[in-house]
Amino acid sequence: FLPFMDKTTGVSTYGTGRFMDITKPEGSTMILDFNYAYNPYCAYTDGYSCPITPQENYIDIEVNAGIKGPDGH
Repeated sequence: FLPFMDKTTGVSTYGTGRFMDITKPEGSTMILDFNYAYNPYCAYTDGYSCPITPQENYIDIEVNAGIKGPDGH
């Protein structure tokens, strides 16, 4: 999985970032479809711990695709 944060993190999406499932491409090009971005389990319940998204995975744009943050958690 690929954890990432962007300019929507903590605003309209979950505060520790979102995840994407990725697979290694056959060639040298990887296509990321942010429509498949999802929240970690810890976004929905206190029973899970969230991994810390590395700073290298911060994208300096708003990614308005994928699942948004749950309200009130």
